[in-house]
Amino acid sequence: MNPLSLSAIIVPLLAASLLQAGPASADDGPPSGYPSWAEVQQAQGNEAAASAEVDRINQLLASLQQKSGELGAAAIKAGTEYAKAHDALQDQQAVTQKLAEASQQAKAKADSLKKATSSLVVKAYESGGFDPGPWSVANAAIAPDNIQSFALLNRVLDRTAKLHADALSASQASAAATAQEQAARDVLAQLDSDAAAKAQAAESARRAAEDSVAATDGQRKTMVAQLASLTSTSAAVAQKYQEGQAALAAYQAAQEAKREAAERQAEADAQAAANQRALQAQQQPVGSGGGASSSGSSGGGGIIAGGGGGGGANVVDDPAGARQYASSRLGAYGWGQDQMQCLSLLWTQESSWMTDATNPSSGAYGVAQALPPDKYYSAGSDWLSNYRTQIDWGLGYIRDRYGSPCNAWQHEMGFNWY
Repeated sequence: MNPLSLSAIIVPLLAASLLQAGPASADDGPPSGYPSWAEVQQAQGNEAAASAEVDRINQLLASLQQKSGELGAAAIKAGTEYAKAHDALQDQQAVTQKLAEASQQAKAKADSLKKATSSLVVKAYESGGFDPGPWSVANAAIAPDNIQSFALLNRVLDRTAKLHADALSASQASAAATAQEQAARDVLAQLDSDAAAKAQAAESARRAAEDSVAATDGQRKTMVAQLASLTSTSAAVAQKYQEGQAALAAYQAAQEAKREAAERQAEADAQAAANQRALQAQQQPVGSGGGASSSGSSGGGGIIAGGGGGGGANVVDDPAGARQYASSRLGAYGWGQDQMQCLSLLWTQESSWMTDATNPSSGAYGVAQALPPDKYYSAGSDWLSNYRTQIDWGLGYIRDRYGSPCNAWQHEMGFNWY
């Protein structure tokens, strides 16, 4: 998932789910403008997809970092090999320098021997009348006076031959030294060139790996930032959804309270009418056909509940009054009126705000559904029939256990109890 597609998700989701959310309409209709559950799931899905992409990039980055480390080690090894090859070349250059000097010395010796040979021939010729022609030996044999010159000539010839041999050997040694020098230079120059090429290739690979790591890390940072934005968006959408549900529950509770009030008023009106008719019947003369006298029972506005769930006589069931009392007590526990929606949802679901509401399975009792019911006693001995005592205890319980009614409502939604 690339950054552009994530941005395309964030913008419309914020616009649709956050900016349009609002309170209930003024015409007493149900609340509107809040995100739906499908929109909450979409926001959470986007967050999960971005989280998975971040995980994938983190894994890729770890692999690239490992590869970069391996290439870095290879580059160091190649550089070391190049340094060794270069050092060997430098050492051989010193050797070849000595060979070159030896070659020069051999050449100089050869040149010197050649000059010496020429000088000896000249001296022999001048001192002994040396004639290199074929008649010199015969002439020396016929003339006894030349025997000494002949012996000198033989020595000169022997010396000359040796000088020529030494000159030839020195020349060959010089040529061999020169060839060896050049061969050594060529081999080491090739090794140096190969090692330099390998070192350069390894260094290029290392730099490429580091560039790849840097690029991937930049992508990771971008994705992490976008994930943070999506997480915030998802949380905001979920919060707005919960606010919408709370507003809807409050609206439904208000409508139910109005319906109950209307029913109680209708019952009171009917009772008043019956009482009026009974009074009129009592005032009629005997024999007028008005019927027997009847004693009407007191409706009491429906606030006295008999046997509703273990409450017994004198139990006051007044959901509207209970809500009003609870709202007036929020400040005493450090809460604002914003907590009333959550409290209304919580105790509507638990007891419908009935004083004698009894859970047939668990035995929980009252507006706050205390279990066991005698927990209410810490708030007052009239807990069985007085919703105010039950509410005071329930608000204290919520404060001590959850911190606020909205926190308690969140737990209720998750576990169906609080």
